[in-house]
Amino acid sequence: MSIPPVARRARSAGPRWRRPSPPLWYCSHSPWWPTPRRRPPALISQGKPVTASSTEGAGTPASAAVDGDPGTRWSSTFSDPQWIRVDLGATAAIDQVRLVWETAYATAFQIQVSPDGNTWTSIYSTTTGTGGTQTLAVSGSGRYVRMYGTTRAIGYGYSLWEFQVFGVIGGQPSPSASPSTSPSPNPNPGGTPISEFKKVEASSYEGGNAPAAALDGRTTTRWSSQFSDPQWIRVDFGGTATISRVVLNWESAFARAYRIETSADGTNWTSIYSTTAGNGGIETLNISGSGRYLRLYGTQRATGYGYSLWELQVFGTVNTSATTPPMLSGPTRPPRPPASSS
Repeated sequence: MSIPPVARRARSAGPRWRRPSPPLWYCSHSPWWPTPRRRPPALISQGKPVTASSTEGAGTPASAAVDGDPGTRWSSTFSDPQWIRVDLGATAAIDQVRLVWETAYATAFQIQVSPDGNTWTSIYSTTTGTGGTQTLAVSGSGRYVRMYGTTRAIGYGYSLWEFQVFGVIGGQPSPSASPSTSPSPNPNPGGTPISEFKKVEASSYEGGNAPAAALDGRTTTRWSSQFSDPQWIRVDFGGTATISRVVLNWESAFARAYRIETSADGTNWTSIYSTTAGNGGIETLNISGSGRYLRLYGTQRATGYGYSLWELQVFGTVNTSATTPPMLSGPTRPPRPPASSS
């Protein structure tokens, strides 16, 4: 059927309807439209400096966990807790950690980050670890990353074929992250331990691990005793101290049973804390007492080695007024000037 000319003109008089064009962000199914892909995370831990709380032997060093070789491994001694940490060299935004466990794995552990290797923040925690290869989606920021194991799955130590950290050096973590702070060697970041660099003595020490290493503020040096019970280490504050907290940062050779004691004279001691169930690791003791001297007195070792502390930190205040010589008082009147000769 033909349409009259007038009708044809009337039909074409208005604006023609067009299908709207898709916006630039629109992703169609056309083969020419590329699908955006997320960039895979970068491995930033391989070959970096690494330390551990202990090693089982010379053939299983900490460095084997970051060498990229799936045939070498780190393994710890057979006790809890144990840790391995990697120094990324600079602050990094971390978004993934991969643990490739040997048969000796952790059922309970934390992944922690730190800006300085002393104060640690947990970005992942579990008490139901399954071993094998665990790929953990995390979010955090720090120069140091640590796996801190608290419960072993079997009677051996902790053993990792690979400890891999992924992220961006110099980046920032996701703003949605809400990490929780874990116990750290310095629970009072606004102050300095009253024990730092003070005079220190011990019942014994092993090799170059002298008592002063426990008070130098570094977690890479330590005091360790001979392999017998009892052993002790004591600090002289130089004046009467009011003590509010003691932090013990143990190496793997820790005390199962010990006392914290104070003394006014270094001879007569008063116990302000006692335990027979020490767990090692970092023990933060909220205790109170006073004295010029403080002593850790170990009575039972957890291992066949001695007692070994990375740091012994005491917090509180020290009154040194009794040991500080008083200032000489000035003259009450100016000296008389000499008489002039005439």
